[in-house]
Amino acid sequence: MAIDLTIHDDFSTILDGAEPISLKRHGVAGVVAIPKAWRYSAETAEARAGVSGVVRSDVVWQFGWDDVVDRPRVGDSLVDAANECWTILAVVERGNKSRLQCITRNLRLVHQLDDRIEIQQAIWEDLGSGPEVTGWTTLRAAVPARIQPERTTTDHEADPPTSIATYRVLLADDTALDHNHRLVGPNGAIYQVQDYSQAERIDALPMATCERLTGA
Repeated sequence: MAIDLTIHDDFSTILDGAEPISLKRHGVAGVVAIPKAWRYSAETAEARAGVSGVVRSDVVWQFGWDDVVDRPRVGDSLVDAANECWTILAVVERGNKSRLQCITRNLRLVHQLDDRIEIQQAIWEDLGSGPEVTGWTTLRAAVPARIQPERTTTDHEADPPTSIATYRVLLADDTALDHNHRLVGPNGAIYQVQDYSQAERIDALPMATCERLTGA
């Protein structure tokens, strides 16, 4: 008996071993649901002997796509059911342009984002002498991150002598940070943002250079 099947339209229907994922566009809130995707291939490279961690974790995804919706772009992310985030490095058309193949990399895993931090935004008010920060509100909660000490600068001429501890914080979040933001570490330590970089790179995570506030 003949089967009425159009491969380029029915990829998600005949697909075995599919899983639901979602597309997160770079720098945009909200996600696009992809009900059925095929984890076509996966490759993980461990760090060399004596060094912990993973140096590369790549997955090739394939899924049907309706051309009415804007296609995924390089720099967007695919998020699987385990909430692992895969940054898109390349997008290739397959199956008469009705199916997409996305080559992706898990930057969170590679950079060992084991901390969970909070991004806070300043509340500004004018109490009569000009705008000033009167409080902070949570902008993002439980953001995967890695907090790394960078340097400590001491001032022996101060009375009493002081030290300023500077940290680099890698973030699994593309919220643009500036003077209106601060980070709160898992132990409650507060990190004031001094510099924000790498936001436009697809091979690296956004990074904030921060000063850990005294007494935090």
